[in-house]
Amino acid sequence: MNKAHSAGQGSDVLGRLRAYRTPTVYDSIERFNLRPKSEGYTDHTVRCMLPSLGVFVGYAWTGKIVGELPEAPGEAVLSWRAVWESVAIAPRPSIAVVQDLDQAPGRGCAWGDVSATIFKALGCVAAITNGSVRDLPEMGAIGFGLFAGGPTVGHANVRFVEMGTPVKVGGLVVRPGDLVHADEHGALIIPAEIDLEELLRITAGVLAAEEKVKRFCLSPNFDVAELDDLHSWSMETSG
Repeated sequence: MNKAHSAGQGSDVLGRLRAYRTPTVYDSIERFNLRPKSEGYTDHTVRCMLPSLGVFVGYAWTGKIVGELPEAPGEAVLSWRAVWESVAIAPRPSIAVVQDLDQAPGRGCAWGDVSATIFKALGCVAAITNGSVRDLPEMGAIGFGLFAGGPTVGHANVRFVEMGTPVKVGGLVVRPGDLVHADEHGALIIPAEIDLEELLRITAGVLAAEEKVKRFCLSPNFDVAELDDLHSWSMETSG
């Protein structure tokens, strides 16, 4: 578990982070200069399937699935009970980040309304996968977040073959316990080195600076030269 985020930082802080969109949190993380600007977030191959549900924040529970081909003799397969027991003891709220190992991914499906209801009862609020999902109306009704490569009809021969190890989904490497922030744009990891209270302060500053620029652009006093100065000021002071 990410100790930098777990020590003394409870559900209140995570709830406050849910007030901000994921791109805004990305802009705030950028101010800390901890990683390249092109890293730390999912790419376009994983998209939000239920954008009306808003923002999700939670600690990554990780697993790997296959599903296109039937189980082979001697194959190492995890029981559903073992998976559920692992989710039950994971830090809460959890977000299941599951890599579909099939080539191409998405023929099998681990995320339907029954699976999501079980995972939600175990403290999991959303799933992020490069594979597929189904039962979208039912998922929306229970408020379970879905980020996936796309929808599908059947579950095929889906089964978990690994859990509790690093996974790669949408170009993003996720480790167990990583703090994940996700909305209709995708998902990102909040670096362990960042204090969440400081991140919240920076994020509020980023929004205030951006709003000042936008208000000026809509005002009758709009001027390109002044805009250049204001934009430079906003980039400096929002951090």
